[in-house]
Amino acid sequence: MKVSFGYRAASEEHPADVLLQNSVVAEKVGFEFIVTSDHFHPWFHTDGHSSFALSWLGALGQATRSVRIGTGVTPPILRYHPALIAQAFGTLGRLYPGRVFVSVGTGEAMNEVPLGFPWPGFGERFERLREAIEIIKKLWSEDFVTYTGRYFKLVKANLYDKPSPHPPIYVAGMGEHTVRLAGEVADGYMGVPAPKEKYLEIFNILREACSKNGREFDTMPRMVEVFVSYDEDYDKALSWVSRWRTVLIPNVLASEIYDPRELEEKAKNIDVKQLTTYQVNVCTSVDEVIKAAEKYIDYGFNEIQLHSCSPDEEKFLDDFGSRGLQYLKQQYGKP
Repeated sequence: MKVSFGYRAASEEHPADVLLQNSVVAEKVGFEFIVTSDHFHPWFHTDGHSSFALSWLGALGQATRSVRIGTGVTPPILRYHPALIAQAFGTLGRLYPGRVFVSVGTGEAMNEVPLGFPWPGFGERFERLREAIEIIKKLWSEDFVTYTGRYFKLVKANLYDKPSPHPPIYVAGMGEHTVRLAGEVADGYMGVPAPKEKYLEIFNILREACSKNGREFDTMPRMVEVFVSYDEDYDKALSWVSRWRTVLIPNVLASEIYDPRELEEKAKNIDVKQLTTYQVNVCTSVDEVIKAAEKYIDYGFNEIQLHSCSPDEEKFLDDFGSRGLQYLKQQYGKP
């Protein structure tokens, strides 16, 4: 199984210009793809950032040469009409053919409610996502599309600049419904940190859905976000990830909380060490970063995106890029 390795350009952690500089370095040291967050609000308020992913990707494509670029995760359900996502990624696909991908999901309240949208339950958001994928595919392949769904409509809508090839669509999610949807209609699957037992369950569902729809599980891109905080000083590396305690709020992805200040308040009493259970790998050596990536290769992923929330991002890119990344590509980068 050939494995590729990417860099997470976390827009929550850095302003747009620094994020771009880090991503250019990431390509230079050998990362093969770059994934950026697509948020309106970040996961935390203190020292938080949140650049606009769709315009930032255009700058990234121009600033890099061959690295694949895309989002993790774009929700085409409320603030984004799916036709606009089709147009945006169609445009990126024309500018940077063969380099662009988009991952889609059911969204988070922090990115929709601040723009005046009510926050629907999962059932509605899932059906919106299903319709959105249909619309995006139709607009990339058909002319003057009329579409009538429960939530979205098109009336003779036409994209005059269709991408060729079509950017791959990944479906991101951890629940049975979204995983099955990935196997039914997506070009790839995207996941987040979870225990091995969870991914045994997920990949069984994904494999079954692929099989029922005449698709090959083994060749399907399966991407995962791997959090690492790298520093020789363990306590420093651990303390740096404390702002990500917000992801430990119970049922946070389905939560109606949309204010990063409230997320921080609810997370303030969570012990940061809980993050090390499986969410974040606190690493004091390059070898430990390698092991964090290899863990998910063992789970069955063939695309590893490393999300560094390290105290010194330049140091991470330099140390891991010069040693760890080259080792991983030599060991796993061949069919």
